[in-house]
Amino acid sequence: MAKREGNVLTDAQLRAWVRADEPVAKSDGGGLTFTLSAGGTAAWVFRFRHGGRRQELTLGRYPDLSLSAARTAAAKRRVAVSDGANPADDVRKAKARRDWSVRQLVADYREKVLSTLEPLTK
Repeated sequence: MAKREGNVLTDAQLRAWVRADEPVAKSDGGGLTFTLSAGGTAAWVFRFRHGGRRQELTLGRYPDLSLSAARTAAAKRRVAVSDGANPADDVRKAKARRDWSVRQLVADYREKVLSTLEPLTK
């Protein structure tokens, strides 16, 4: 992991970038990055290396996740990485469908697909 530079961003800078509404990606140090997309979505991203590969984990959207809360969340993820864990794996596992049983897949299909069809097509 890269050497931690220290906290460099301020709340005033974040608000100014959001008001400017131009894409930006600025590092706060220690893998924490503030990003503002072309679509206007501001988010906190934790960038790290695990197993020799560069990885990213979105921590949350700004201003829902404040600067201090993002720093705290990134610090927790840094500890996990230094312990050998990959914080992005937890997110991937939560999204994975292969852990579902057939019964759960059928129930999900009925809820999301069949419920949107007209009665005669069911």
